[in-house]
Amino acid sequence: MFIPGTRRIIVRRDVKFIEDKAFRRSRDLPADDRSEQPMKAPSPSQGQQSSSTVTSTSIDSRRGIADKAQALFVFGDSYADTGNRNPYNQTVNESWRRPYGSTWPGYPAGRYSSGKVQTDSYELLRSHGCKATAKKIRRGVNFAVGGSGIFQANGFITVAQQVKQFKKVIGQSHEFDSQKLSQSVVLISLVGNDYLAFLDSRNGSIEGVTDLVKPVVSGIIDAVKELYESGLRNFAVSNIVHFGCGPQIGRTSCDSNYDEILALHTKLMREGVEILKSDLKELSIIISDLMSAVNHIFASPAQFGFVDLFVPCCAAKGRVDMCGEVDRVGRALYEVCFNVDEKFLWDLGHPTQREWHAIMWLYSHGANEENKTISFIEGAPNVIDWSSMIREKYDQTLQEIDRLLDNVNADILIEALDFIVGLHATFGNSEHDDGELVKIKHIQQVSPMEEDDVSYQ
Repeated sequence: MFIPGTRRIIVRRDVKFIEDKAFRRSRDLPADDRSEQPMKAPSPSQGQQSSSTVTSTSIDSRRGIADKAQALFVFGDSYADTGNRNPYNQTVNESWRRPYGSTWPGYPAGRYSSGKVQTDSYELLRSHGCKATAKKIRRGVNFAVGGSGIFQANGFITVAQQVKQFKKVIGQSHEFDSQKLSQSVVLISLVGNDYLAFLDSRNGSIEGVTDLVKPVVSGIIDAVKELYESGLRNFAVSNIVHFGCGPQIGRTSCDSNYDEILALHTKLMREGVEILKSDLKELSIIISDLMSAVNHIFASPAQFGFVDLFVPCCAAKGRVDMCGEVDRVGRALYEVCFNVDEKFLWDLGHPTQREWHAIMWLYSHGANEENKTISFIEGAPNVIDWSSMIREKYDQTLQEIDRLLDNVNADILIEALDFIVGLHATFGNSEHDDGELVKIKHIQQVSPMEEDDVSYQ
């Protein structure tokens, strides 16, 4: 993700990659060693019940989401990427360099943030990088890679190509039948790389960008349709980010020049989702309204504990970019703020872990203003209730099976019991399941004809 009108900095090939040991630690460190400290919850709005501290787990609401579904499949961009860029490729390994990951887990972990991102809130991610094996995918796979979009890929792969990878991986794994897929969750994060690339190529000029909105939204809708046809039924699709709220020296408010683009994208997404609901049987789809959540925080930043909204925590002195950049001998060209837990933006275009926690809190609980509940999820009251609906579908299936078993003979009963055992293995208590969500392994910069060569782990 980058901000229109700015130059994207790419580290030179001759710069030594100095985070090699940190990357190895991120693979080898046991899950229990990744301790998390309780965080201060977002301060309540007027009329909202106060709570002094909320652990990051409760802010993430991970247990409320992950325990309701069989697996999580993630598609999209840097707002969902958990390490799919190659850490050893010096031209694209920004998220694998210090100071990324300084809040959590304490070293670079491939995320475009100071710590965790929204993907970590949707699944029980217990380690970074597991041994490559198709059997390991039973908790899901993250196909998202920083820079991706519908047409724009920044040298990597588009979302359509990610969907193609999903089909290939699922076909090879034999881990998912139609029932398991129908109870899995899909997260699609496409927050605007197509628009940002267009604007950047025109030095920020918005002329002609509205013509791009319809095909971008159509591409998102087509991705949902294709994944639905593959057997998936539960989708959480993110709205786009507000382009005019990026970091800028001296900025005190968001730039309204992009409002028409943002409004049109939001309108077409809502219309497209409603058509999907009417056309696709048993589809459960929500839109996580990232833009509204950010606007809510911007309206009262002090209530959420944020300061200097338009100043990133990590940047070169007097600038808003160059986080993670080093010179020829490995000396940092950037500075890191001392108050990262009070910062909204981590780098040129990505949230801090603290911002992600605040956003996920709003997705999970909403907000109260003047005794009125505000939801930031379209299609459900909140993301926790939506995930509970997924579990209810499973419970209803079991009840129907129980009813049918009352009048069957022994042979059919045995067959039905085998089916129930399979369902329990799929949706039962995951506390004893050593499966984990895995990532596409080090997505290289590839042409559209080369995406089949990408391996997964």
